[in-house]
Amino acid sequence: MVARLQTLSATVLTVFGLSLAESDRQGFLQDLYNGRVSKSHVELVLAQHDEDIAWSNPLKSVRTVYCKGGSSCDADAIVLPNVGREGQTFLHHIVNNYDRLSDWTVFSQAAAPTEGYYGHKHGGGHLLSGSSIDDYLAHHHETKGQDDSFFLMSSKVHLATLQHALRSSFKVSDGAKVPQISHAAAVCPKEQGSKEVEDVWGDYHNMPMLKSFLEKKCGVEASALSAAMLSFWEDFVQLPLPENEVVYYAQGARFAVSRERLQQRSKAYYQALLDGVSGDVDPCLNYLYEMSWYYVTGMPSVAPCSTSQEDLTRADASSARFLDDGVSGVSNGEDGEPTPVELVTVTVVMEMTADDLAEFQNNETKQEQLKESFANSLDGVEASWVSLEIQVDGSDRRLQATTTSVTIVYVITFPEDASVSTADVVAATNADSFKNTLAGEILESTGLTVVVSSASGVASTETVTSTTTTTYSQPAESSCTRSSIAGLLVTLLAALLP
Repeated sequence: MVARLQTLSATVLTVFGLSLAESDRQGFLQDLYNGRVSKSHVELVLAQHDEDIAWSNPLKSVRTVYCKGGSSCDADAIVLPNVGREGQTFLHHIVNNYDRLSDWTVFSQAAAPTEGYYGHKHGGGHLLSGSSIDDYLAHHHETKGQDDSFFLMSSKVHLATLQHALRSSFKVSDGAKVPQISHAAAVCPKEQGSKEVEDVWGDYHNMPMLKSFLEKKCGVEASALSAAMLSFWEDFVQLPLPENEVVYYAQGARFAVSRERLQQRSKAYYQALLDGVSGDVDPCLNYLYEMSWYYVTGMPSVAPCSTSQEDLTRADASSARFLDDGVSGVSNGEDGEPTPVELVTVTVVMEMTADDLAEFQNNETKQEQLKESFANSLDGVEASWVSLEIQVDGSDRRLQATTTSVTIVYVITFPEDASVSTADVVAATNADSFKNTLAGEILESTGLTVVVSSASGVASTETVTSTTTTTYSQPAESSCTRSSIAGLLVTLLAALLP
């Protein structure tokens, strides 16, 4: 009799366009928004500075707000000192509620959860196309507690080289076309497919601006970054290196975790992580934590996304085009053999607002778009040949609040089979029309308006030493010891993490 009633209910719901699972989800969310679900079952933790959190008011019964904005904090918020960004907030919550954590905790920055991310003050709340905050809130209920976490992975990074790939359904500018997903976004996209119409991983790209940012922020020389990242993994994450050394993460640090999974790690472990981001307003470690939340919130034994040899092959192929100093090139010489490489260095001076300039420091996707827009301005040049460096006031890359003029030095490294000559590129970059062409490409690619006031290119030849090494392993204690990367491991723990 019960089975017949269930079949009848399923038939009725299907007639009205709902499956049993969809009906159950809707019923749970209705209870949640109407205050009939307790915070001990589901808790939404928001890391706020001064963002408008009105969007979350319907969830007040399960919401906990940690605010670092001083007088701008609401009366019901828990006020914290303005240190450590969202990483410090999340860890503070875990440590101070370790023995009374909710069954299911959703961690999020406080800005409204909207699609994509277009850069600082330009919009986007880090959601994937086709997803909503409800996916995070309801996932534990929908899976009957079988899933112990919920991450929508938008990026993957090859740990040793910092080569990045972006998910095609993650919007990076207002009006950008992304695949239309007709159902809730999956944790991971497909490995292959058309980026225009399918939710897939994009190609790996070198991130010279990210490397420059980490070099400045963390006090690590570019040549030591690979060893530093691997050391961070060993000392802070304390898990075996992931397969092919590929780490998956959700840009914007929004995720949900069960109590059981959080308690796979000790309270002392989280306290040690918390100590690492509690001494500075904007600590280096917070950016590394953002890439690591899936791995440090518990002890996951499997990768969140399927990995394959192609991951390593693609990262290696991309890495082979980039030297440690950020200049790209491909050489057919034997290991250790000096090889001449043709370069064109193009110095571009452009005017932009300080906020727009901050875009390229804070948004790695826009950094790649800035490089790609330059390549698109030149016939025959590919973005993979290009590296860049932003200089403010001639040499200092730190952004000043009043800065409107910036110099960008692009370096094009020509592979041996390049179809365009260095002379042609130099002539093109020195032409008056190039300035307007570049400004137009930047506007189309990034949505930001710049005025290119000057551009000049010069050709040169450099001798480099080629290498075909494609295996990355834990660094030995040599010239890059823990003491030499102390700048990265800011606020080192008094003792090894438990």
